[in-house]
Amino acid sequence: MELSINLIVIPVLNTLTNAILDLGNVNYISYTNILSLITGKPLVILGLLLILLLILILIFSQFTLLLNSFQAIKSNANLRWRDYFKDVFRNVYQLSFKGFGFFLLYFLIVMPIGDIGFYSNLLNKVKIPEFILDWIFTEHFYLGALIVVLYLVIFYIGLRWLFVLPAMIFENKTISQSIKYSWRKTKNRTLHYLGILLVIIIIVPFVFEGLLLLIVGLQWLIDKIPFIRFPMAIVNMTAVQIINYSASIYGTSIAALIILSNTKTTYFESHNKNKSHKWFWALLAAGILFSFMSYNTVYFKGWLLDRPVTISHRGVDDGNGVQNSIPALKETSKENPTYIEMDIQETKDHKYVVYHDTTLKGLAGINKKPSQMTLNQLKRVQIHENGKTAYIASFDDYLKTATKLHQKLLIEYKDVKGNGPDFVKNFAHKYDRQLQHNGDMVHSLDYDYIQESKKYMPHVPASYILSYNLSGVPKTHANAFTMEYTTLNSTFIDGAHAMNKSVFAWTVNDTNVMDQMMFLDVDGIITDNLSDLKKEIKSNFDETSYSTRILNYIVQMQSPF
Repeated sequence: MELSINLIVIPVLNTLTNAILDLGNVNYISYTNILSLITGKPLVILGLLLILLLILILIFSQFTLLLNSFQAIKSNANLRWRDYFKDVFRNVYQLSFKGFGFFLLYFLIVMPIGDIGFYSNLLNKVKIPEFILDWIFTEHFYLGALIVVLYLVIFYIGLRWLFVLPAMIFENKTISQSIKYSWRKTKNRTLHYLGILLVIIIIVPFVFEGLLLLIVGLQWLIDKIPFIRFPMAIVNMTAVQIINYSASIYGTSIAALIILSNTKTTYFESHNKNKSHKWFWALLAAGILFSFMSYNTVYFKGWLLDRPVTISHRGVDDGNGVQNSIPALKETSKENPTYIEMDIQETKDHKYVVYHDTTLKGLAGINKKPSQMTLNQLKRVQIHENGKTAYIASFDDYLKTATKLHQKLLIEYKDVKGNGPDFVKNFAHKYDRQLQHNGDMVHSLDYDYIQESKKYMPHVPASYILSYNLSGVPKTHANAFTMEYTTLNSTFIDGAHAMNKSVFAWTVNDTNVMDQMMFLDVDGIITDNLSDLKKEIKSNFDETSYSTRILNYIVQMQSPF
């Protein structure tokens, strides 16, 4: 089922989505243009809503198929694929519009606990980007506390609704009957089911990860034997992958059996086992095993991944200075990042200041926007962060310092209201030649800024920033994409690379996520912790020990639970 979804269903859905966008002459979808699309391109929105409806039907079908298969196992029945698909089709066909709407609500409610055992790649974009959560919990504590309380309430309802879907599928109960049934079955047993889920979350991963670490230890001993360490590394890596997938299957099995634990055993019309099917499964298993071993050979030979460029977010490393300040630039450049990322916006007198926030309140305690002050006024303002103090810098001074340090910059055009209509055009006319000479880049969340930048500075690379992976790779003149890492996946990266465009992940501060981004083959990583990133790159690309390489692979693997 997972192979079918990954190799057939998702590519077909991506093709349909791209076809709708192409027919509507829409280059991209983002929060910046969604309102204009609703009013100006209603047929495109309708087409995308139909795609969303199809995805929801497929998700319902996937979970119905999964529950049917485990129910058949409970009943000791031997079913053919056509029996499964016939049953799934019957359930989808009988689902009313009201029932389908409830399923959507049910899934969103149960998602916090359902994702422990059940996972669908069709839902890999149902995530809140990390930077939004960080912003909420750092800037709006009470809103963050409210979200935590809301999550706990949803989690509790999810526990109490565990048996709703099986009651609808296998016992033909109505929505209200299924809710009452599940509520009654979980009465006074909420802690019981919570305990089982905690076992799935904590105990099961602990056991499987213990096995993985034993394999790493075995490879560490084998690494001392020159002639067999490479072939044994391939064997041990394959064992790691098999154990990881076994853990995923085991977690799914426990979750399915919990949900089906109060469902009556269903009668299925069994069929005689077809011995020819055994050859199919044997060939499938052999094919998967061969693909694992081929991947591992390429991985250990170093042919799979390219070393990503290192980008210091706002010019700091682990709080070594004030963001976007010249002292931080000087300090961080000593670590030789490929780029230092920084932000510019326009001042009252139409010059360029290096500053990120829309107001001066956070760093300077002044309740004004940079666009409400002249550049000379701003240069006299002190800003405070990480226990350090600096002055706001003009872009001229920042660029001059970076040029002297031979430090390349990744310049973000901030999309703020204070910028004039010729913000990018005037910037390009003034700095184009110097940016080309230095090898600098620009990027922005504003699609129009990027298009203008490529128009007026065609030889300065530009990257379009995406905060959410919504509809595939945008069609743009940009040379690259800067993607918030939470929803970044291999499909987007492969699509961008097919268009000969680079992909930079931002803002990646956790070392495990750094490893994940490297295994996704991103071209660059933007981080607040530059020194940690450089260590991870060294570990993944310069480490000769196979045991360390296997350990790096284990660390970057997302938890199957």
